[in-house]
Amino acid sequence: MQLTEHLATSVENLYNGDPWIDVNFQEHLSRVNAQQAVKQFQTSNSIWQVVNHVIYWHQRVQRYMHNEAPEQDGDLPDFYMPENHGEENWQSTIHRLEHSFEQMAATIRLFPEDKLFDTFPGTKQKAIYYIQGIAEHDAYHLGQIVLLHKYT
Repeated sequence: MQLTEHLATSVENLYNGDPWIDVNFQEHLSRVNAQQAVKQFQTSNSIWQVVNHVIYWHQRVQRYMHNEAPEQDGDLPDFYMPENHGEENWQSTIHRLEHSFEQMAATIRLFPEDKLFDTFPGTKQKAIYYIQGIAEHDAYHLGQIVLLHKYT
């Protein structure tokens, strides 16, 4: 198995597979409704904001991988919280998250193995730093979502 395939599979497993951490986004978020998604524990971000943060970073890393500007006109801000807290809008956000994971895994699979240790233009880090880092980042925030859901 190539490293890019391994990394892409790791990202997919965090969304709807069987990752080592024994919880995935799809399974857990299916139990979170819009009302729960907007709640905060003390001064924390809400689940909704964390989900949008994950989408934000998927988009940013994909742009690095395509040698595009990481931020573009029309992008939602990091940790975005919409004004409309309705269930339909929450489900739309969940759909965007699913699409984000699909696109992230597909982009990783297409990334040339021989460029994994090249520095991304405009950054000081190698491609592998961001590609492996996105899986670590997703796992961290999944844990955060699980705890927020438990305590909100």
